[in-house]
Amino acid sequence: MVTHDNSNMPERRATAAFPIGLILLAICAIFAYLAIGGALLESETETVVYTPPAADAPEPR
Repeated sequence: MVTHDNSNMPERRATAAFPIGLILLAICAIFAYLAIGGALLESETETVVYTPPAADAPEPR
């Protein structure tokens, strides 16, 4: 008696839906993370950086 057991056969039609969906989900998660972080940073006060005056700068050698 011959049985057709396909459990050891290689996959004939591979689909790219899972990897593409995973990449799109990761891109959306990163975009949401950056958007939420940017919104939280804008609500805080701005940081001001003061440079030293030219007289305090060391002379070039």
